[in-house]
Amino acid sequence: MPALTISSTLHDSGRVLALDGEIDLATEGRFQDAVTEALVTQPRGRVVLDCTDLRFIDSSGLRVLIRAHKTAREQRAVLAIAAPAQRIMQTLRITALDTRIPVFGTVPEALAAPRADNG
Repeated sequence: MPALTISSTLHDSGRVLALDGEIDLATEGRFQDAVTEALVTQPRGRVVLDCTDLRFIDSSGLRVLIRAHKTAREQRAVLAIAAPAQRIMQTLRITALDTRIPVFGTVPEALAAPRADNG
């Protein structure tokens, strides 16, 4: 079983990338490619990272999130995180990534959230 499975679903209000598994040094390349592709093909759109089944993220995964945040700003797209487990949310808080990338309790909340054009 792969350490990370990424499935992409297009909705009326944006693209959802469902992350299942772990993001670490071994899987960061696939995660980076998937997020970048989603953001570049959804210019001025919305990309939601569904973290319902994400069990672990390390510093390499956090680097990808920082790069993805920058790419989203460049593309004038919205990047959001949805449904992170307590452990993932704690990591986002400790690193203050939750202050840069909006975090929502559910995917529908993330898809329905108004755009906050901040740059």
